[in-house]
Amino acid sequence: MKWVQLDIILAVVPLLAIGYIHRRIAMSGAFMLVLSNLPVTIMHEMAHFTVALLLGAKPTGFSIWPHREGNRWQLGSVSARVNFISAAPMALAPLLWLVAGLFLLLQKDTIAQDSLKILAGVYLGVYLCIAASIPSRQDIKVALSHPMSLLLWVAIIVAADRLIG
Repeated sequence: MKWVQLDIILAVVPLLAIGYIHRRIAMSGAFMLVLSNLPVTIMHEMAHFTVALLLGAKPTGFSIWPHREGNRWQLGSVSARVNFISAAPMALAPLLWLVAGLFLLLQKDTIAQDSLKILAGVYLGVYLCIAASIPSRQDIKVALSHPMSLLLWVAIIVAADRLIG
């Protein structure tokens, strides 16, 4: 078990390197910001869209077309009919990418099988999952503006954990 923990800690080094490169590319101009974030934007918005669809929030819009909002770029958006059941999970849906990234990281030795190119691809995939999971200001605003939805889902998760565990 200690080796698994050490392996995960050592994985931070290539992930930080990828993050540094990504940031440098994104800072080289608006076009590169949008282009370098396109995979992350697609993953992030697909998480919102998928959870909205699964919870009956009837997504009405999906966009990865970037536009400026004041001093900031909005790289994507999903519109849906948010309700008591769907608000919190839809707003926080991109956090599910953390689970996918952790799974990928834990399986890297099996996937890469001593291939440096494949290992680099796995680390890139883990980085993309982490980057896609970061909630936007709008995500946090929606989640916090529906406190009863948050409480409902926390209660569901706690109850499920007690029943299963």
